Amino acid sequence: MINCYVIGERTTVESLCAHIKNYSLSELLGYAMNFPADLQELYRLKPDVVFLDATMLPLDEELLNIIRGISAVIFVSKDAEMAFEAFEHLAFDYLLSPVSFTRFAKSIGKFDRFRRVSQPMVLHHSPASIESFFIKTDSKGFKEVLIRCDQLLYIQALQNYVVLHMVSGKRYSCHNSMKEMAESLSGSSFIRIHKSHIINEHQITSVEGNMVTLNNDESQKLLIGNTYRKSFFDRKNQRMIKKHKQSPPLLDFSQPASVFLGIGMFFYDLFVSAGLEGGLL
Repeated sequence: MINCYVIGERTTVESLCAHIKNYSLSELLGYAMNFPADLQELYRLKPDVVFLDATMLPLDEELLNIIRGISAVIFVSKDAEMAFEAFEHLAFDYLLSPVSFTRFAKSIGKFDRFRRVSQPMVLHHSPASIESFFIKTDSKGFKEVLIRCDQLLYIQALQNYVVLHMVSGKRYSCHNSMKEMAESLSGSSFIRIHKSHIINEHQITSVEGNMVTLNNDESQKLLIGNTYRKSFFDRKNQRMIKKHKQSPPLLDFSQPASVFLGIGMFFYDLFVSAGLEGGLL
């Protein structure tokens, strides 16, 4: 299912919303008849595609860049000459208004094919190679901070945002969910130990019972939740140095006691074998 959001004048919104609702591949998440003053709703809904009326292009190019960071943008305009400008703005597609259902379906189908082709490329990227990533640290998405994985201690969930605790003691908050953070860092040195905590296993100092201490700091003790306990200990045990069972010592025939013991065992076995064969035992 391709989730859609429409920004445009009334006629544009009405026709596109009808197409979205009547097409099996698309779903309507919302619409706006004015360009939003802030982009909080788009951040919250995270649509796959935003249909944007060209008459509502923001004067600030940065706002359009932010939308492109969230969704693919399809321009809609009554002016055919706007097509060139649309692609200059890196639009995914351009629709001439009034938009027919056939043209709408063709555009959605193209996006669906693009998404299917691009997904394997993402899957082949090795999450373990992640050394750093960016987060948006303000509600409007203007400020982006680079987080180095080797400096990240753990991630904590708080209501509708997460807090990143750094080795240095600094903290950064961003409006992402724990699920999004876990999926983005999957396969790396980060592991979820609680519904509220994802830790960097390279920062573990000790494990005692169901508690993990990080960065050699007793104030950084975190509880391992029941749901995540098995996966955590299975992963930890893979790095545990195993203690091998000792085999019984072999007889050292260079020592007199071992020689006599060995001879005695030889005659005992010989006696038992002879007794069994002769019916004595």
